[in-house]
Amino acid sequence: MTLSTLLFITSFIPTIVFKIIARMGDPTLSQAKTATIAGLTLAIIQMSVSHRIFKESTYLEWAFLCFLCTGAVWVFALPLDFARLYVTHNTSLLYFILFLMTLLPQLFGFDPFTYTIAKRWQPESTWKTPQFRTINLHITCVFTVIMFCAFISNVAGHGKPLYSIVIPFILILGVGIPFSRLYPKYYLSRQSAGRKPENTSDFPDTIKDLILNMPGRFNRKAAGDVQARIQYIISGPGGGNFVLSIKDGACSSHEGMIPDPDLTVTSPAKIWMSISKGTLDPAKAFMEKLYSVDGDMTLLINLRQYFNA
Repeated sequence: MTLSTLLFITSFIPTIVFKIIARMGDPTLSQAKTATIAGLTLAIIQMSVSHRIFKESTYLEWAFLCFLCTGAVWVFALPLDFARLYVTHNTSLLYFILFLMTLLPQLFGFDPFTYTIAKRWQPESTWKTPQFRTINLHITCVFTVIMFCAFISNVAGHGKPLYSIVIPFILILGVGIPFSRLYPKYYLSRQSAGRKPENTSDFPDTIKDLILNMPGRFNRKAAGDVQARIQYIISGPGGGNFVLSIKDGACSSHEGMIPDPDLTVTSPAKIWMSISKGTLDPAKAFMEKLYSVDGDMTLLINLRQYFNA
């Protein structure tokens, strides 16, 4: 288990502790106060550790912290009659806040709530890809439905532990988290399923021949005014270091290394040859870390358009 996954799971602990304490037996005001203090303390510790390691906090951590801060003000500062409302409806309020957290950010032009979490699981160069955004939007939609179902479960079950704790966490831990881990591979596999491999009858036998002959297939019209220097670092049989340059409507290639390229592709020769032939989807291979990229990911995504098959 990676550190990012562990911190994602532990981010739920403050609210788990809060709900267990708050919903044991018949809820009372003193019980709600104890639950709020315990949950708030754990939420502050969780956020401090997360921010210290990753230099940022997730929407989920902020949602839990805001909920517990609101609860602390509610039970300690407001009149008794208002405090009793929180005692009775605190878990419904929690799930409603989590529902809004999954729904509102993208409606107002912000990143989906899963972005920060996904960035801890994926290399930085994937963050600008259209696949990354689409996958996260789909996962966010699933979590929006889950949080809404958790809210309805709690309201319909009148806050009883089965409906306020057991069912919501079955949905989150049994559906939401597995889906968020498995869906990216499924989505990328579906994307690559309809892609037809290139005609390889006259395909170069080595990566060296492939890259050095790319200028002969350069499509000046498709490239437009693109200016780019691409460094290939290819390992394994037939590999080596190669440079592809696009400038002023012309393309050239040569062996060697250059300083500060716009894009660096590091790959085993077998992997890059399979991608070039179309037998391996580049996005799927990248998400599975079969090769790595440093620099302008958008350039890599558009590169195929600049060359004839």
